[in-house]
Amino acid sequence: MQVETNDYVELKHEILDGMRSYMEDVAQDGADAGYGAAEIDECERILERFLASLSHIAGDGERVPSPAALDRSARAAVEQAVRALNALNARCRYNLIETDQREGLCELIRGALAEIGALRGEDDPTEPWREW
Repeated sequence: MQVETNDYVELKHEILDGMRSYMEDVAQDGADAGYGAAEIDECERILERFLASLSHIAGDGERVPSPAALDRSARAAVEQAVRALNALNARCRYNLIETDQREGLCELIRGALAEIGALRGEDDPTEPWREW
């Protein structure tokens, strides 16, 4: 199952474009956003790894995990992605992930989980680990 649909691609680009736009706006004012293009690229890689891991977890149609196994694996993928985003944001002095990005990231994660049928009924699967 391919998890990275056009909706997630678009949402991912909106999140990253918001980061780039803010960085450029602040630079025009002669200030530092606290992060650069390399950190935005790293954020993109984290999101791509998360979506790829969900695709792998969901199976290929022939190999379908049990609901319990799906939830365990999906929770581990969320934890790994959230912890990686926490570390990245900390290195950026907590400037990379602001309110708009936080909302977009949570929406992307919840939507991707729903698409594979994992962690149903959980309002915010990022909450146990999220620092942003």
